[in-house]
Amino acid sequence: MALPPTRSLGGASPITSFADLLSTAGGIGYIPLAPGTFGSLPGLLVGAGGHYFCAYWWGLDPTGALGGRALVGAAILVLLASAVAIWSIGHTERAWRRHDDKRIVIDEVVGQMLVTIALPLSWPLYLAAFLLFRLFDIWKPGPAGWVDRNLASAFGTLLDDLIAALYAVVILACYLYLGLPTT
Repeated sequence: MALPPTRSLGGASPITSFADLLSTAGGIGYIPLAPGTFGSLPGLLVGAGGHYFCAYWWGLDPTGALGGRALVGAAILVLLASAVAIWSIGHTERAWRRHDDKRIVIDEVVGQMLVTIALPLSWPLYLAAFLLFRLFDIWKPGPAGWVDRNLASAFGTLLDDLIAALYAVVILACYLYLGLPTT
């Protein structure tokens, strides 16, 4: 169930807190055309940064895929980002009295991060990750669509994007498992 709007969000910026700033990915959510698509772009950078951090921390080649302890570290980073996202989404949804407002795009940032964090650093793979995530986030097949329609909470706002991200992860993992080219 969506929260009813109680005030106009037009005109002056409703970013009144740090949570609102995070929820809109620094204001990217205010891009009028396809804010979710533009909101996914920082997720590529956050995923690449998380990849580099985990590879460096565990002494791996940062250009390769993550595995072992580095993959566990990547999962922890995604969980931490998810916790921050749930907090900021919850705050913003309560402040704006709107569920899953299109300007809230931190869910796309974290979803895109999940898709890219363990991938080898390769522009063709990142492009495929971006396109697959956007496809599944817009389409919302299966459980992603159910969550989008039925969980009116900050967790639900994020969860449908994480499920869409998992669809993309499975496809990309199969691609890499088959040893197909990554450049």
